[in-house]
Amino acid sequence: MSHAISGLALLAAVTLVNALLTFAVTKRWRATMAAPAPAAAAPGPPALAVREGDHTPAFTLHTPRGEVGASTLAGHPALICFLRPDCGPTRESLPGIQRWAEANTSSGARLVAVINGQPTEAGPLLEAVGPLTELTTTEPPNGPVADTFGVRHHPTFVLLDADGTITETGIGQGSLPALDLLTA
Repeated sequence: MSHAISGLALLAAVTLVNALLTFAVTKRWRATMAAPAPAAAAPGPPALAVREGDHTPAFTLHTPRGEVGASTLAGHPALICFLRPDCGPTRESLPGIQRWAEANTSSGARLVAVINGQPTEAGPLLEAVGPLTELTTTEPPNGPVADTFGVRHHPTFVLLDADGTITETGIGQGSLPALDLLTA
């Protein structure tokens, strides 16, 4: 008889624990379902920290030609390309960048390539853009220049007029019509 009473007491204890756990899980589930949904990202392409019509923010690049900044580019249209070595769309955008450089740099436009990635991985990309411009630099992912422009996706393009005003921006391969128009 004492075994039966012990078994019933154990069964009652297990049933009570099960009921408490079920109550706790149900309460948490109801709270989760009642909470507002997180805000969805705005539709459309990701945004940069700069917009068309803005003046070029202050920045400094350390290139083989020395330090380059917004003041260095003043007086010349410029295309700033933010590229990443391990990015397929970056590689796909290289012919468009080359066409833009061939069509515009002979008239004084500047091409600036900012390679966001580890220097050890940047070699092939540096070789690809090297013949197009001496204004190249490598900075770590989310480096200071990319941060200044708000770059989070690659490739990203910022087209400047001679006054330093941003005339176009683009994120992703094929996103900047200027690469297809061949003129600054």
